[in-house]
Amino acid sequence: MTPKGDPTNRADRPKASGGVHYHTHTGPSDLAALCLIVGAPGRADMIAEKYLKGSRRFSNDGRGLVSHTGKYRDIDISVTTSGMGGPSMGIVLPEAVQSGARIFIRVGSCGSLIRESKVGDVIIPTAAIRFDRTAEDWAPPEYPAAADWRVVSALHRAAQAKAPGKFHTGVECTTGDFYTGQGRPNLFGTVPARMKARHEEALRLGAACYSMEAADLFVWCATEGGGLPAGAINAVFANRHTNEWGMAGEELAAEIALDALVSLSEEAGLAPYRSRELPKYA
Repeated sequence: MTPKGDPTNRADRPKASGGVHYHTHTGPSDLAALCLIVGAPGRADMIAEKYLKGSRRFSNDGRGLVSHTGKYRDIDISVTTSGMGGPSMGIVLPEAVQSGARIFIRVGSCGSLIRESKVGDVIIPTAAIRFDRTAEDWAPPEYPAAADWRVVSALHRAAQAKAPGKFHTGVECTTGDFYTGQGRPNLFGTVPARMKARHEEALRLGAACYSMEAADLFVWCATEGGGLPAGAINAVFANRHTNEWGMAGEELAAEIALDALVSLSEEAGLAPYRSRELPKYA
């Protein structure tokens, strides 16, 4: 029941104890305008411990959602988790924005479809194919899932400076499933014909990688977020041509993303976004 004297806590806008957001347990101004968004809590903790000075931690351990806010090169930056896949991304983003975040870069992992890529490289998606259906809650299937060009440019510059020869760009395939949805064999050792055909078409179209969140991040920020800038960078954990696998490159991806956020913090054209006041929930 809604406590007496707290008309803001209700079924269509629930809050947790203390008035913080129901899922992320962050409140107004807890997050910086410049925000990394990752899937795993361990990755968020690693970034905070290694790169953010004086960071404060916010968590909802029951849901595995963690946020940190600290300073990187004297710039206020946050990192928050979104869990796995588009549905969780769609829950975390509005709460992150209401907590102060305005510009997002996802730091994730991917399965590369670029033959010459190596495990430990990084891929910067310029856009995403919407194989995941979550974003249809915000826009029709024809609406493009495109990264903000300024964020892509900042990531490209940072990658070129830090790791020339180890980064790639291209179109991501965002899927709703890690296994069959990305053309991997199911429990019976087969790839259903429909998924096999989709995987082969992705290769034919020159898609760069598989992941599970970018399309939803891009579409939500462009529509429900009112045009907030967003981009992504993925560490290559798998090469789907060679079947090579290894959990490498996430620190490189994080460092490139952090440097890109610093660059974006200095762009005059993005100042209105960094200081943007959004309407309060009615």
